[in-house]
Amino acid sequence: MQKNLNLTNKTIIITGSSSGLGLEAAKRIASLNNTVIIASRNEKRGRKVEKEIGKNSYFMQLDVSNKESMDNFVKNFNKKFSKLDILINNAGIMLHPPKKTEDGTEITFATNYLGYFYLSLKLIPNLVSSYDPKIINVSSISSYHVDKINWDYFNPIKKISSFKEKREIYAHTNLFRLMFSIELQKRFNKKSVPIKSIACHPGVAKSQLGRYFFLAKLIYALPVMASSREGVKSIIFSCINQNLNGGEFVGLDTKRQHRGNPTIVKPNPIVEIEDQRNKLWQMTSEKCGIDL
Repeated sequence: MQKNLNLTNKTIIITGSSSGLGLEAAKRIASLNNTVIIASRNEKRGRKVEKEIGKNSYFMQLDVSNKESMDNFVKNFNKKFSKLDILINNAGIMLHPPKKTEDGTEITFATNYLGYFYLSLKLIPNLVSSYDPKIINVSSISSYHVDKINWDYFNPIKKISSFKEKREIYAHTNLFRLMFSIELQKRFNKKSVPIKSIACHPGVAKSQLGRYFFLAKLIYALPVMASSREGVKSIIFSCINQNLNGGEFVGLDTKRQHRGNPTIVKPNPIVEIEDQRNKLWQMTSEKCGIDL
């Protein structure tokens, strides 16, 4: 991995950083003399992390499943900070009990995907004035598990309640994050927006993702699982690697990509179908009420 010389004195937002991989990334990045915004829904945990990390961290409440919360977050950020160098979209849930947001959207879909889209576009004005700004979308190897897109998540007919349905929506939201990240870079290029959009995945590492399902909780605690410190390698790589131009997917250099060192990998072939990316963008833009 490259030296961290180009990752210092930056202002970086990390969503979902009060626990798991987000917390580990926040600790690592703050230790390099950067200002890290702990963007988390849970105020109690967020304040605890702010105190634990110390002077280079600031807690700001954020619920990425709620547009009003994201709007307030951006307003509060603008009051406190004059610049933003990197946005790391990391917040996520898996196998969540059946729940819908206030506007009727399935909670996993809102948290894992719509929030990434909406927050990224809201913060573009903050990023464009910085040197070498980046949006980093943390995805998952579950994105490879989708063979055909189910567009019904935008207008759900039924409640997502079974284990199979929860796994499927989790995989879809990670695929959508990746498709969004690649399409965002293409649209940046067309409009000459000097921001790099990069997607990455951590492999299979210890995190809080399994907290809503007992068996998953046990699996994520197994000693054979990669540590959180190992899991954030691809996130740090995406932040510091000067050879990334935007539009890449950073994975791991092993066959199954469960563990390994960061490298650029090929995504699910669906990601490379332009018509599918355009359809996803259009549907997301209409649902979120925001466009580039």
